[in-house]
Amino acid sequence: MSYITREDGERFVIPSYRDVLSSKQKNQLKNDILSLSQSYGEYITLQRKSSMQYEVAFSPDPGYLLGESIWHYFKRPLDMIYCEAVPNTTEAILVIVKGGSVYLDGRFPLEGIPEELVVFLTQKNNFDIYIYGNVPISEQAIEGKFSFDAHSIKSFNILVQPVFVSLPLLKIYQLQLVEPVLKAQGIGVFPVRQTLILFAILGMAWMLYHYLTLPSKVVQVSTVTINPYQEYIDSLTTPAPDQQINQLMGKLALLFTLPGWNVNSVQYANGNMVATVKTAGSKIKTLFNWVKNNNAKAIIKADGIDISLNINAPRRNSTMQIYPIQEVIAKLVDKIALVYPGNNLSLAFVNKGSFTDVKITIQLPNISPTLLVLIAHQFKNLPLVLQNVTLTVNNGMINGSIIIDALGS
Repeated sequence: MSYITREDGERFVIPSYRDVLSSKQKNQLKNDILSLSQSYGEYITLQRKSSMQYEVAFSPDPGYLLGESIWHYFKRPLDMIYCEAVPNTTEAILVIVKGGSVYLDGRFPLEGIPEELVVFLTQKNNFDIYIYGNVPISEQAIEGKFSFDAHSIKSFNILVQPVFVSLPLLKIYQLQLVEPVLKAQGIGVFPVRQTLILFAILGMAWMLYHYLTLPSKVVQVSTVTINPYQEYIDSLTTPAPDQQINQLMGKLALLFTLPGWNVNSVQYANGNMVATVKTAGSKIKTLFNWVKNNNAKAIIKADGIDISLNINAPRRNSTMQIYPIQEVIAKLVDKIALVYPGNNLSLAFVNKGSFTDVKITIQLPNISPTLLVLIAHQFKNLPLVLQNVTLTVNNGMINGSIIIDALGS
């Protein structure tokens, strides 16, 4: 379950994905957030970390972030562990914060909590620890309970009252629909207020200039020419879709070498591949060793573990050629039909003014990895932009979809 419902009916959500996004341009940031929301859920929270960085959390469900709300309650320590026994169950709420960011939050069986903490024994820690109830964590070494070395503990606090039942509802941690959140943050919308202020300042400067200068003074104004096809050119300097998918399949083959773990699903967008894996009997330590040796990143969630891998396909050279969109689509459909016949494509036309963007969704029902590579090969040398790939893996076969943009006049 991706959320915990309190007795008063309020939901506290364990997000499906957290990340820190960086972008100098807010339009690009908006595109990145919208792309990720298609994979991880339409409800988000967005916190500014710096002038070019935002911390974002995604969920398919509305509510309040569990980990961040509890972290805020304890005044946001840099490293923190909170564990609260859930009454009349054999479970507990567990929140782990590392380096000022929520590392893990959720509701876990009591016997599984030490396994979630064991990874920190090999790290340098300075935890503020808070516990309530009969949980398997202790300050001193006790049989049947987990404990840290004294140098890893900044403070150890045994609470007399639970926190979850009275946890405040903070608007900054409330998950809301993507578009209203982006609009409230001024991301991807026309900056009306800033523009009016700028015009007011320019108007005052202009009047002051004419007041102080002679009437005969001639003011020369330079103009900047904007290329109406710049968005088209920029889009087609992104990595080629066939090269991205080829690298994606190479990373998937690499994941199949992970001993004792199964790949369930794969999400890819903007150079980042996220695979959800579940154990087939192997320990987390084996997974972490594999991640370290293969330049990957592991993200522990309530319903499994995600492995994140970067894909660094080269960018394409800039082009000024633009082809009729009907010709582009016809050529693509014919090429795909050679290796993948059937009615598997859906189209959506978007008028960009100087060019047309056609969003194409290719459904992949129970195909082999080899066929997916052949489909990707048909994208070669066409004016296409890869948006995302969504796959599930079952007994070596693949289900899912590819979304690409076809660009033309």
